[in-house]
Amino acid sequence: MSDKTKFKILKFLLKIHQAVILDHKEWRYQLQKLIEKRLPIFELFLGVLAIISLIYTQGFQLSEEDLVKSIRYDRYLATIYSILILVKLYYMKWSEMDWREYVVDLFFLAIIFFILAYRVFFLHEYDFDADNKGWTAYIVIVQVSMIIASLVSLSNNRSYWMFFTANSTVMILGSLVSIIFIGTILLKLPEASTQPITWLDAFFTTTSAVCVTGLAPFNISEVLTFKGQVILMILFQIGGLGIVTLTTFIALTIQKGVKTKEEVIIQDIMEADNISTSSRILRGIIIITFTVEAIGAFFLYLAWGDLGLSTFERVFVSVFHSVSAFCNAGFSNFPEGLQGADFAKDWFSGGVVMLLIIIGGLGFRTYREIVSRKKQYRRHLSLQSRISLQATIVLIIVGTAGIFVTDIDYWMSKDSWSETLFQTLFTSVTCRTAGFSVVEIGDLSSASVMMMILLMYIGGAPNSTAGGIKVTTVTLLFSYFWAQIKGRDHVHIGWNTIQDASLRRAVIVFMMSILMSFVSIFILTITETHLKPEDVTFEFFSALGTAGLSRGITADISAVGKIVLAIVMFSGKIGLFTLISLLGEDEKSFEYRYPESSILVG
Repeated sequence: MSDKTKFKILKFLLKIHQAVILDHKEWRYQLQKLIEKRLPIFELFLGVLAIISLIYTQGFQLSEEDLVKSIRYDRYLATIYSILILVKLYYMKWSEMDWREYVVDLFFLAIIFFILAYRVFFLHEYDFDADNKGWTAYIVIVQVSMIIASLVSLSNNRSYWMFFTANSTVMILGSLVSIIFIGTILLKLPEASTQPITWLDAFFTTTSAVCVTGLAPFNISEVLTFKGQVILMILFQIGGLGIVTLTTFIALTIQKGVKTKEEVIIQDIMEADNISTSSRILRGIIIITFTVEAIGAFFLYLAWGDLGLSTFERVFVSVFHSVSAFCNAGFSNFPEGLQGADFAKDWFSGGVVMLLIIIGGLGFRTYREIVSRKKQYRRHLSLQSRISLQATIVLIIVGTAGIFVTDIDYWMSKDSWSETLFQTLFTSVTCRTAGFSVVEIGDLSSASVMMMILLMYIGGAPNSTAGGIKVTTVTLLFSYFWAQIKGRDHVHIGWNTIQDASLRRAVIVFMMSILMSFVSIFILTITETHLKPEDVTFEFFSALGTAGLSRGITADISAVGKIVLAIVMFSGKIGLFTLISLLGEDEKSFEYRYPESSILVG
């Protein structure tokens, strides 16, 4: 064979080799594009399956045979999820990979390898025993891996299920409605309650938890099991912070960032000055929230050392009440709530609960500015924060004095001035939408009830866990009223001139609350003829202000009444703000005016 022929053959083989390499690169590129496109959907599907598995294994009483099948299913599901992670890591560009983004995935893989090794070397399904500590630990680890898988997949693929739109109001509405729907189903699970509860009661309790109200048609310590109380605690933690805040924080924890559309929504919800600071503010809010709740739980754990509880029970009730107080939810898993003899005179635990209520009701913006490292925030709080702090202090003092004066005979019958001061102060604080009580509200006079209704109606600060029409709204209304009396064209607070848009929104909130109050109380007086009108009115304003206080009639309210109160609770949580957002500002500005007319008023 000549050299020329050999050269042609080698050239031909080289072309084939190059074609194969190019085809391989093209095939790999197309496969990578397909994986990047379809993997999130598959990942979300696995996360949903993990949640279904959790609900099935934790929500129903299973036989040992069914439990073994469930464990095997969870193990297969976790293995598939780990393979999916390996595929994702394999097709990433290693040179451009940010390992911080895959810490959770790698941690999950480590858990899966541990599960497989533990299963192979230490456990055998033929000797399964649910009471065996080895099997118990194994089940817990598998379930934890499922929780991690579901959280990661749901957070990574929020765009598929979290109603991301240009309107943050639509997102908040859709998210809360979805959480209420899911929570209702979870509370109906057999393992969530000691006795069957109706769908309406489950819906009412879930709405109350998500809207951080605290009203319940049954005693949660007696009706809800430990699992049911954990579900309830998760619901009012979500209600206090918001599902958008929590899921975005998880996403920021396991990713380098979020999408621009999400940044805009976070900016709107967090009241950030610009998009670049919204994620940092979100992280700060989450850190502050969990830190305060942890500190509160620690001190409650110290305060309740003589209740005869086991260590686990003591830890759980401390965490439960700390989260409930900070979120202004007002739920208690003690049989008598905080009205029991061990709590009604306890300044230590009561003081901790009051501080948690006040901090939660100040608003994220206020305590973010207080703890901010920036010197300008330390020296000069914003006008909103100053109003929130000043109004909170004034209302607590005025409320304490008013509740004492309007029911002086009742308070003078107490054993000591210390007890009287504690209970009047606690009642004033808890009326700011917290829902706890150290006295029987039904024993107070009508004058005290009116005072408490006023406090519940006002509520706490904006962008906080509290409800009501908010202290800033009341401050603006009074300032506007005074400016009109003086004939001034503008409203001034301190060295600040209030924008007309803020004044319009304050008037709209006030008018919408009056309209809602009239219509709702009118319906309740028709449906609840078997109850006292003052008790029904108190229950309504407790729902509107998401306070959760009751004169003991919640369980006796009719089905129609519970639905009305559930709608009122939802409106009290986001409704007035939502209505304002949906109404929006009129973008069209007309220069012409109609002929002016004079109308007599007053």
